[in-house]
Parts: sequence; C-alpha cells; structure tokens
Amino acid sequence: MRLPFLLTILLLPFLILLAACAGDGDGGGQEQSVLIEDVEAITLQIGDMPMDFVEVESSATHITDSESCAGAEGAELDECLSNLKEWGRTDGYQVEYVSSDPTAFYGGTYDVFSAVSIYQDQEGAIAAFRDGKDRLQKELAQLEDSNLVEIPTVGGESVAFVATTSQEVSGRDIPVSLNVVDFRRGNVLARIGTTAPTALASVDDALSLAQVMDGRILRVAGLISPTASPSASATATP
Repeated sequence: MRLPFLLTILLLPFLILLAACAGDGDGGGQEQSVLIEDVEAITLQIGDMPMDFVEVESSATHITDSESCAGAEGAELDECLSNLKEWGRTDGYQVEYVSSDPTAFYGGTYDVFSAVSIYQDQEGAIAAFRDGKDRLQKELAQLEDSNLVEIPTVGGESVAFVATTSQEVSGRDIPVSLNVVDFRRGNVLARIGTTAPTALASVDDALSLAQVMDGRILRVAGLISPTASPSASATATP
C-alpha cells in the first residue's frame, strides 16, 4: 500500500530546497571535493531494496526546475526559479519503490522514495541546502505530528524529520509515519523517505538507505573503492 497524498504534501516542495540543520559538518575534518554530473548514477537502485520491492511504474523521472518549484505560486514561484538558476542547479531525479507483498503493510517499511539534485558546484549546493532550512522548519510547524529527528551526520550535512498521518486499512484508520533523511554531499542534494505503520516505523530504515546513497556518490566520484563503506573516506587528509 502507498501513501501518495502524504508524499505529495511533504516531498514535492522540497525536492530541491533541502534543509541543513542538526548534524552539520562531517566530524570536524575538511570535506572532500565531490562533483557529480550523472544524476541517475547516484540514486537508489532496485538492488538497494529488499527482495520483495519493485519500482513504482513511471516514478523514475528527471525533475525540472519548474517541477521542483511546483509548490510555489506568484512571487514565490519567481523567487524559487531565480534561486535555482543562481545556485546553478543542473538536473534532478526521483524514483519510488514499494513492497509487492500484500501483507507488507503489517511488517514495517513498505514504501521508499528517493530524490536527488545536482548543482554546477559545491558552493551552489550548500547555498540551496541551507536555504531550505527555514522552509522546512516553517512547513513542519504547519503540519500536525511532524518533528525533527536526531541522526548521525550523512554526507557533509544532513537533517531528518518524521511526519505521521493515518491510512484506512480494512475499514480501520491505521497511523502511518513517513521518516525522511535529507543530506548534501559535494554538489549533490539527496532525500530518502520511508513509510511504515507508526507502531513499526523508525528513522533507521531511511538513515540506512541514505548511507547507501552516500556511498554510491563517493564511489561514482572515485573517492572510495567499489567495496568500501562511506565512512572509509569521509574527510580529506589534513
């Protein structure tokens, strides 16, 4: 089962304007220079998912600047588009995976959403990521049962939040939670969202997948070996 309404409300306004909050920095070292050009090469792949997950039809798609700013209107839309141009956004991509197991809803995470955006340089990505901090905090303040969540830092800087709503299952309203991890690595902004019944939900699934994506970014950039973990080379040598 999917939760498209919640995903639309929470994810589309922030595909690009991701937040920087708790977990800023990478452990005190100098961040390595990462410059990615192929946005599809760094997103989550079906091989990263549990065996029973499948890709949602037509969910894998590039995201234009206009689509990234779809949640804005009038002057806010103009500002959004202007900011993306100033920051040097070059491409974006998103994909969604769901469990094919009919009973998956009762077992934990059953929906995974991934979105990435790349910028011409790291400076533009930093500006975009940090501008999103205020936008995220304001949005969360307007949503009931939504809170920031503390996590270990992913990439150069990261933030996580959880939002809870309900979904009707067999005539009953079951609380469900969306856990989201946003992070920046070099010129890449990334978001992972996982949905599960609230009683079984944890940010750990989203965090684990974010770490998988961070590792892929480093491997594509040639900064770690194909078999190394992201922590193997997270900071530059002094």
